[in-house]
Parts: sequence; structure tokens; C-alpha cells
Amino acid sequence: MPGIGVVVNPHARGNRNGTAARVQRLAEVVGADGLVRMTESRPAIEDVAREFHDRGVEVLAICGGDGSYHCTLTGFRRVYGDAALPRILPLRAGTINYIANATGGRRGSPESTLARVVRDWRRGGTFETTERDLLRVNGSEYGFVLSFGTAVNYLRAYYALEKQGPVRAARLLGRLIVSAIAGTHISRAVFQAVGADVESDGLPVPFRQFTFFFAATVDRIALGFRPTYLATRKPGYMHVVGGPVAATRLIRRAVRIYRGFPTGEPALYDSLARHLVVRFFKPEHWMLDGDILPPAERLEVDVPCRVTLIRG
Repeated sequence: MPGIGVVVNPHARGNRNGTAARVQRLAEVVGADGLVRMTESRPAIEDVAREFHDRGVEVLAICGGDGSYHCTLTGFRRVYGDAALPRILPLRAGTINYIANATGGRRGSPESTLARVVRDWRRGGTFETTERDLLRVNGSEYGFVLSFGTAVNYLRAYYALEKQGPVRAARLLGRLIVSAIAGTHISRAVFQAVGADVESDGLPVPFRQFTFFFAATVDRIALGFRPTYLATRKPGYMHVVGGPVAATRLIRRAVRIYRGFPTGEPALYDSLARHLVVRFFKPEHWMLDGDILPPAERLEVDVPCRVTLIRG
């Protein structure tokens, strides 16, 4: 029975050129000990999930960017239901790969990382692992990092770049910082406030406008920033941080956010929660693991389960 199943997202930046060749190389790495499948859509992911479930796959390697985790985990949870998912192996094929970074995944090409894990599998299946909780949004979408407002606007600007990658993401952030200090249009467009009523574990968050908002079960996001520094502190909880903080004040706290320290900013709610409800004043786009999702009027977020990740 195959022990390792590999899901390849052809839309990830690292897979767009030569997807078929990558699938072939990964198939050669796993050999008779695994399966490699390319998934171009949500229905395709669920078809693969059913195949992996029926074949008893024990390691699920996800070859794609950060958005691949949201899509893959959502599809697999729909098929597996309440049963435990296979151990997850992140294979870096995206532009930022912050989930792999946040979970301590080893750096290297997807092929080299998979080869190390296959070697360990053949030696008895002893891996270095870590655990993280999953967010569940509106009962059906799964991921690690949720946001809206500024994060969505930043991602739109980033995805509109002709070329993408960590260096260009950092340059865009630098442009936004300069724009915020100068008070020019680009920062005003990105740092627009979103109106919402938010309840955290049944208690109202004391703000109704949000320029900054994250709920996460990993303590690191893009470019190494750590606004959700408490995300791994307590199993079964997410770290919620958000409020109407001005862009210039947020910039002053940038070093503390990057290093994962409390900001001490009075215009930011900062706490752990098991259950979160966001009621937007009007339908708003929102983000889950780097994927921008259609407008919603309400988000209900909880932490239903944990997954085991292999560090490679």
C-alpha cells in the first residue's frame, strides 16, 4: 500500500513552468512507496482525497504555495470527515512559503525535501514532526491564517506585480511604508478600514473599524513577521489581533511585530480565542492562507482539530 501521497498544485509559482516534469521527478522519488497527483481544481482535490483515503496514505505532501494548504486541507477534510488526516509534508513551491517557515520546514527544492522523507520512510517512518491547529471558517473552509482588509489589499497589489517573490514582496512593503509616511494614495488605498462587529469567545471586541486584523494558528506570516506570536501557545486556540490602528502607528511598531512581541498599541485587540464571529457592515473579501475568497457578510471561525506536520 502506498505510504506517501503527493498533491501538486499546478497554479503555484514554482510549478507553473514544467509542471509535468515536476510531477515526473516527484514520482521517481517516491517510486513504489507513493502516489503523485496533480490537482487543478477543488473537485480534483476531493477525488484525490478519496483515492488517498482508500489506499491508506499516511503522509500527505503538498507541493505548492501557501494557498495550496487552504485548498488541499479543505478538500481532504470534506472527504475524511472527523477522521485524522495523514501527516502533512510541506514542499516549497510558492512565492513566500510562510506556512513551511512557520512550522520549521526544511529549506530546499520539493524534490530534495521529498527524497529525505522517502528515505526516512523506508528506514521505518521516523520523522521530525510538529503539530498545529486548523482554523475552520463557516464550517467548511480550513487553513492556518485568516485576515481581511489591509492584508487582502496588499495581496491584490502583490499579485498584480509582473513578477513575484520574497524580494518583490519586501519592495512592495517598503513602498507602502514610504507612502504611509508621506500620506500618498497607495497607502490610503491599502490601509482602508473595514467596518465589522467582532465577537471573541462571545465577548465583543471593543472596535468596529479594522485597518489590521489577523486570526491564526501559526506564529509567522509573510516575510517573517510575527503579529500572531501567541498562536502556538495553547492547543485548541487561535491568536486574534486587530483594530483601527493607523498606518503610521503600525509602522512604528513594525520591529516589535516582526520579532513577535506585544505591540502595546491601545488600538489593537490582542488575545487568544477558541471561537470568533465577524459580522461585516457590508460584504467583504477575506483571505485564508494567501487565497482571496469571495465577499462574505459573516465569518464564523473555530479551531476543531490539529494536524501533524513533518519538518522534512
